[in-house]
Amino acid sequence: MRVEIINVGARVKSIKFPVSNALSSDKAMEMILGYDNVEDYLTDEFYLGATCGRVCNRIAGGTFEIDGHEYQLPLNDGNNCLHGGIDNFSMRIWQVDKIIKSSVTLSLFSHHGDQGFPGNLKLSVTYQLTADNKLTITYCGNSDAITPVNLTNHAYFNLGEQDCQSLYLQLMSSSMLETDVANIPTGQIIRVVGSDFDFTEPRCVGARQHNSKKGSLIIKQGYDHCFILNKSPLDQPKAILTSHKNQISLSIYTDQTSIQFYTGFYLKGKFSPYQGVCLEAQNYTDAENNKHFPSNLLQPKQQYQRTIIYQFESIEH
Repeated sequence: MRVEIINVGARVKSIKFPVSNALSSDKAMEMILGYDNVEDYLTDEFYLGATCGRVCNRIAGGTFEIDGHEYQLPLNDGNNCLHGGIDNFSMRIWQVDKIIKSSVTLSLFSHHGDQGFPGNLKLSVTYQLTADNKLTITYCGNSDAITPVNLTNHAYFNLGEQDCQSLYLQLMSSSMLETDVANIPTGQIIRVVGSDFDFTEPRCVGARQHNSKKGSLIIKQGYDHCFILNKSPLDQPKAILTSHKNQISLSIYTDQTSIQFYTGFYLKGKFSPYQGVCLEAQNYTDAENNKHFPSNLLQPKQQYQRTIIYQFESIEH
C-alpha cells in the first residue's frame, strides 16, 4: 500500500493498494479520485482528499452565536457556509512539520476573524501508514477563544472501479439527520430501519440510489446525508465499503459522531457524477445552530483531537 500526501489542503492525493483479480495480479490500483497534476488542486472545487474546516459541512445562513455575539461567515453554498467558507482550509498551503518513514505531520494557523470565525486556532494533522494497511488520520488543535471546530477528510473512494455504483456499503448507523433541500438539518433525528437509508447490512450503492422512490434521494439525485453512528469502541468499524469486482474492502474506524455519505453527483469536468463516494467522518451538521446536537465548540486550553482510520484489505468472493 502506498499513500501520497500533499500540503495543498493537507490532502490525501493518492492511495494505491494491490489488486488481484481476473484482469490483474497484485497490481497497485488507485483507490481514490485525484488529479494527475498537483497544480489542479489549487483550483479544485470538489475538495478531493482535502482536510475541510474550520467547520466542515454546512452552517445555516453562515451564522451562529457564542455568548450572545453573532458571527457571520462567507456564503459559498447558496445561502449557507460550506466547509468553512470561500478560503477554507482545503485551499491553504499547510506547513510540513515532520516527516518520518511512515508518517507526516502538517500544521496550519488560522487567525482570529479568519472567514469570520473567532479565536486564533492552531491545528495539526498527522497521516500515518502502518504495515497492516491502515492510514490513520489524527487531528489536533487548540484555540485562545471559544470557537467551533469540526474537521473531516473528503476523499472520494472508488476502490479501483470506474465509479461507486457497484460498490457495497455497510454503515453502523440506525438514524440520520433530517435535512431540507439545501442539506440543512431541520433539527429532527429520524430512524433509518427498513428505509432506503438503512445500510446496517451491506447494500449496493447504485441500486439503492437509482431505484429509490424516496423524495430526498430523488431531489438530491443520490446520497448526501449525515448518518449518526452507533456508539462503539474505536477498534470497531463504523463503515465498510466493498468492491466485489476488485476483491477489496475499506473499513473506516473513527471516534467522530457521524458520517456524511455523499455519492458525488456534483462531480464534473475531469470527473463524472458518481465517480467516487465520500464517507466523511465528522460531527453533526450545523451543530452551531442546533443546541441539542453534540457541540462543535472548542474551549480555550481545551485540546481538539479526532481520529479517522482507513484500513484496506483483500477479500475472497
